[in-house]
Amino acid sequence: RAEAEFAVRHMVLALLNLANRPALVAIVLVLLCWLLLRPRPPRTARRTPSAGALAGAAASGARAVSVSTPGVLLSFRGGAPVVDDAAVAALLTLAATCDIYLVTQLESDSDAQEEAVMAALSAAGVFGPGACDRRKALVCATEDGRAAICRQLSPAAHLDTSRKVASYLAPHVPSVVLLGADPPGGASSSAPPSVESCRSLVDYVAARAARGTGGA
Repeated sequence: RAEAEFAVRHMVLALLNLANRPALVAIVLVLLCWLLLRPRPPRTARRTPSAGALAGAAASGARAVSVSTPGVLLSFRGGAPVVDDAAVAALLTLAATCDIYLVTQLESDSDAQEEAVMAALSAAGVFGPGACDRRKALVCATEDGRAAICRQLSPAAHLDTSRKVASYLAPHVPSVVLLGADPPGGASSSAPPSVESCRSLVDYVAARAARGTGGA
């Protein structure tokens, strides 16, 4: 009991001592306010590939192929994702022989738009047995973010509509395909000669199938 009384007395004295130092109290309060209210930088990648995702292709034995979805698989209209059914059919053909990673650059860095994208892809039949793995659908907020994610995945092939992303990945990814007759994003930079060009995902899969490469 004596020890408890001593501890209480010591605590009271410490509080009184702190109260006698208003300048110190003010500094502590300012620091707490700064920590709580400081602006946070925008997130480049909202979800980074996990170790399990990175090892997925090696475990399955399938070739990993990453696909940037904006302009390839879906588009945003008034902030809402709209899925291209023909592109989905081509994607599922690719998924039959490849380990697919989907990378979506959001128009707005928000959980609501991420959920809308996942819901739209799910409703279109993109996820499920024999299709794509929902856990391998990643999102980011910037063009640099999607390039960084794709490099980290180290796929055998990457499909994108951005010349900037294609140029960045060309030295690091064995096969980079630039989709679209007039690809948006980074139009001022030229893609290196090693980057293959194709009009659409549908045309890409059809051309690969004609070559007997199993769609990848």
